[in-house]
Amino acid sequence: MDLRRLFCAFLFLPVFLMGGSPSAQALPDQVHIPPDVVRTLGIGSIVVEAGGGVRVIRTNGAVALIDDRMRYVTARSIHRLSIFGYVHQVYADTGDLVAKGQVLVTVFSPDYIEAQQEYLQAIRLEKISDRSQSTRPFSPRIREAALSRLKNLGVVDREIALLEKTGIVHRNLKIRSPLAGYVLKKNVVSGQSVNSGDRLFVVANMDWVRINARVYQQDVPFLALGQRMKVRLSGSGETVSGRVVYISPVTDRKTRTVTVRGVFFNKPLRLRPGMFLPVRIFVPSGGTGLWIPKKAVFLAGGHQVVFLQEKGDLFLVRRVKVGTSEGGLVPVQEGLRPGDRLVVRNGFWVKAQFERGK
Repeated sequence: MDLRRLFCAFLFLPVFLMGGSPSAQALPDQVHIPPDVVRTLGIGSIVVEAGGGVRVIRTNGAVALIDDRMRYVTARSIHRLSIFGYVHQVYADTGDLVAKGQVLVTVFSPDYIEAQQEYLQAIRLEKISDRSQSTRPFSPRIREAALSRLKNLGVVDREIALLEKTGIVHRNLKIRSPLAGYVLKKNVVSGQSVNSGDRLFVVANMDWVRINARVYQQDVPFLALGQRMKVRLSGSGETVSGRVVYISPVTDRKTRTVTVRGVFFNKPLRLRPGMFLPVRIFVPSGGTGLWIPKKAVFLAGGHQVVFLQEKGDLFLVRRVKVGTSEGGLVPVQEGLRPGDRLVVRNGFWVKAQFERGK
């Protein structure tokens, strides 16, 4: 048996022999623990300083999409036509996860046919004009204008390159997703007519989402951009962290609350728009308050106590009163002052030594 295990057995043996709960009896005021034992057991201490810790504002919030991560997929036209075309085939449905550039629908489009023909004519004109000094300055601009019409319809570069190579005009325009995300709405079916500007799909990227929470006006002075926000998922109990990005300058007249918005990374998908979740906002406490690790506080004789290291081998017990734990720290209400050296690592060994000395 190594030294550490032997020492542990030596410490706890008197506790079992005494019977009853050692915490129910008062501890001695001080004990001496040799420096070599302190090092062997890994007992560590820190000097208590004012400040640190966090104040937590608790509220609720609703998950919502970020506006610039949502797109309407529309039918584009290069002419003012009442009917842009007719839906040929639909490739995506509501709830589908689509990639950027993925084809969502194909539409029979006279505009598309005309734009392709104009582009092919511009290419032929450019070849002819190479032999004519009078038309040479105009041909590149004609081709650029025809190319712009195709791109305005949403035609991608590889389709334009294929048109140049083959000279084959296609009837159906491919309308693609402008970003990677989920299809939230689908407003098309095969065979229907489509007008220029119609919203065919709504696609949203949910890798990042926002949560809008409401904070009472008395807590608003403590808020600042960049502060941590956390939400707890119902069911699993998992927490997701984000940051405050917006604090409304206006107070709601009915509820006397201010909207605070946080942005949260959401990959994999855990936060879904429409969810209503408990929210915590972590505000640095500042000031002259004392915050200590929760693990440094023990229960003895029905009271909360901590252990202080006075010198190399002298340890004292001190009764304290602490508040609610947040983020692993607790606020000290009574019993400690700045400058005290507090045992924060392996304090249970120190407690065992105090119990042994009863």
